[in-house]
Amino acid sequence: MQKLLLRLALLLGTVALLGGLGIWAGLRRGYVDAFYARFASPPAGSLVLGTSRAAQGIKPSVLAAQLSGYEGPWLNYAFTLAESPYGPGYLSSIQRKLAPGTKNGLFILAVDPWSLALPKDVKRGKYPFFSKAGTLQRLAGDKGPILFPEAKSMVSQLANVSQNPNLDYLAHYLHKPFYQLLLNADTAHVVERLHPDGWLEIALPPPSADTALLRRRTAEKLATYRKLATSSAFSEDRYYSLLETIRFLQEHGRVVLVRLPTGPEMAALEKQFIPGFDNRMHSAATEISHVPYLNYLDQPYPTNDGNHITRQAAAQFSQRLAADIARLSR
Repeated sequence: MQKLLLRLALLLGTVALLGGLGIWAGLRRGYVDAFYARFASPPAGSLVLGTSRAAQGIKPSVLAAQLSGYEGPWLNYAFTLAESPYGPGYLSSIQRKLAPGTKNGLFILAVDPWSLALPKDVKRGKYPFFSKAGTLQRLAGDKGPILFPEAKSMVSQLANVSQNPNLDYLAHYLHKPFYQLLLNADTAHVVERLHPDGWLEIALPPPSADTALLRRRTAEKLATYRKLATSSAFSEDRYYSLLETIRFLQEHGRVVLVRLPTGPEMAALEKQFIPGFDNRMHSAATEISHVPYLNYLDQPYPTNDGNHITRQAAAQFSQRLAADIARLSR
């Protein structure tokens, strides 16, 4: 009986060891998903922040090549509208990701109406909310503190954001079976590619190659955001979190607010959703925080879906953004 138990233990141990080695090999081989590599990379000295529009639209490698003097590593730490709108959860994650001792980083904060909005029926708690950052502390009043929808998301919850391998992420936030990490990915047919600098490449054909696909994707995206516009409103709480984020990062380098280009129909929808958004951002940047605000909303860059610019446009836009930031320094 003891021999049987010993053999069984050895067998299970061998299986666990081989499985662990296989997963490790799969992680080292490359792509895991659209988020993992950002949480497995070292702490960063310069960051691109925002939602998916920034994740797909700004290439840190291009910025780093054209802008000298800023601390690295450079990382695109933008995620999605559900994961990384401006709020206390995203700010806490940024604080964890920033390399300790950073004094001369470059921090590009992408803003748009969606990243500063909340549902009109957002839930509130019972107790006053105080910011972990220690600045711009404010009570939410008699209504109680905002319960931010993203509070339980991976960006808000993941404690270690610079661990390789990041076992916490793999255990709780990887949305596919582990065995898929053991398989060789057919990179020729992978649509999403997360690069080492955090830029998320969407490998779709150019819009001119399939205009029907572009029309369909644009119609679907606009329908989603029109529905969102009817159920959401500009949030003062998110606005204060943006200001907190700016003030925190100003202690570690230079901050630039950027409004990325998008499709003309999406731009029109955003102007209708929050008509005074640009004035508010200009005030937040120049009058309150004393940082530049670069607005590219109406610039004619091609998109994949009426919202996110194409991978080819991302390289061109990143070059222009770097050139404009360089001019501000003269």
